[in-house]
Amino acid sequence: MIKKYKTAKLNKNVAPAKSDKQNYWAQSTQPWYEWSTNKPTSRSKSEERPLRQIPFFQSFRRDLREYLLTSTLHGLRYVGEKRLTWFERFFWLAAFGSSLMCAAFFILNVYAKWRMSPMIVSINPENMPLNQLPFPAITICNVNQAKKSVAERIKKSGDSIDKKLLESLCSTQTDADIFEDELADSANWDYTRSFLINVTQPCNEMLSVCIWNSAQMSCQDLFNAQLTDEGLCCTFNVVHREKMFRNPKALNDMNFTFPLPTVDWTPESGYPDDAPDDGFPWKPKGIGTDHGLTLVLDANTEEYYCASTKSTGFKILLHNPTETPNIAKLGEVYGPGMEARVAIQPRILDAQPSLKYIDVNKRLCLFSNEKELVFYRTYTLRNCEMECESRNVLDICKCVLYYMPKNKTTRVCGKADAKCYSNLKNYVPQGLERGCDECLPACTEISYSERPSGAPLNKALVNRYTDSISLAQNRSAEYFTKHWRSSRPLYGF
Repeated sequence: MIKKYKTAKLNKNVAPAKSDKQNYWAQSTQPWYEWSTNKPTSRSKSEERPLRQIPFFQSFRRDLREYLLTSTLHGLRYVGEKRLTWFERFFWLAAFGSSLMCAAFFILNVYAKWRMSPMIVSINPENMPLNQLPFPAITICNVNQAKKSVAERIKKSGDSIDKKLLESLCSTQTDADIFEDELADSANWDYTRSFLINVTQPCNEMLSVCIWNSAQMSCQDLFNAQLTDEGLCCTFNVVHREKMFRNPKALNDMNFTFPLPTVDWTPESGYPDDAPDDGFPWKPKGIGTDHGLTLVLDANTEEYYCASTKSTGFKILLHNPTETPNIAKLGEVYGPGMEARVAIQPRILDAQPSLKYIDVNKRLCLFSNEKELVFYRTYTLRNCEMECESRNVLDICKCVLYYMPKNKTTRVCGKADAKCYSNLKNYVPQGLERGCDECLPACTEISYSERPSGAPLNKALVNRYTDSISLAQNRSAEYFTKHWRSSRPLYGF
């Protein structure tokens, strides 16, 4: 069967039907957005319920347990672990507290030590060049206090003052026991100084050969005579008087000669940039005997009358070029007829400039600009102690001993003052150290230590020296091996 369909004719005036969605948007009068914030928003039931406040103790306990469980400090996680017993948790808490107290104890101990001594003394890994260090000053004294020929002449035809002075040099009695009469007033310092110079061995007789840096030189150009606490001695390589004392023209002492230019050297500032190579104090050219000082010393034992020791020979002291020697107490004794080699090792104490900001009572040292001495230009512990001793003797006896720092207006003690300076300890219970607590070590100091070694001279091996010396002094090899001593101070590291 065939069905036939007709198409209806649409009326052009009738609009087609719209879909439901189109009808919704057409019928809706309200926009889909809303700008007004006054309209309440819908919330869930859980949001509408008020928040419950947790007590502070429970909150703190929860946070503490969370911190203990997540902490990286060893042992704390076991304190907050619930699976452990109370005993185990208490053990870990006690262990952690003990370690904390031990750490606090050591930290406080180190802090207290730093407060008491905020300095660290360490060894400088950098070597100091030799051209920045001076060769040490060397003071040599013959232990013989009086030549036999002079002493016998005084005993035979000398006046009473010279006999008393000779007795004071050789006797074990004090000057106070010897000079008890009116002769003490006549034995003033000027008279005593002339007596000491005439009765002791001079430097030109003591020093026979002087070799510096492998070159033989005149001993009078290298050494100067100096009155020390051991008597008349010979000193090598000290700084010039103008560089050692503040007012050198006011000194009442022996004259010094320096054939070569002098340098203003101090342990703290060192050598100036424009210092000549041959300026005093001299610098070593290297290590070993070839670059050191070689001396041939004549003890002249046949002229021994009385000595400061129980043997014959010399007292030798190595010291800072800016200091006066204390050879009676610190000098080393060397006998005649020996060849000695002395290895010298400098000891340098240097301080950084930042230490100036630390209190003096804590660093226990002084820089050169922090304390000025009355007589010396350079501050060292030894120079400060010398001035302190001189000041103490001056306060008590109204005079100073001849080897102490002084000026022309200061009276030098004579034999009339023997009762005072011989019994000085009776006036000062603490001795000459009274009031010397103000003397502290210098923050920058140079000292020298010596390591001697020696052997007896052989008559057949000393002809090289006797040939050159016997021409001037008419000495034989037998005299050389008996009376002379060959000394070779050298640098060693």
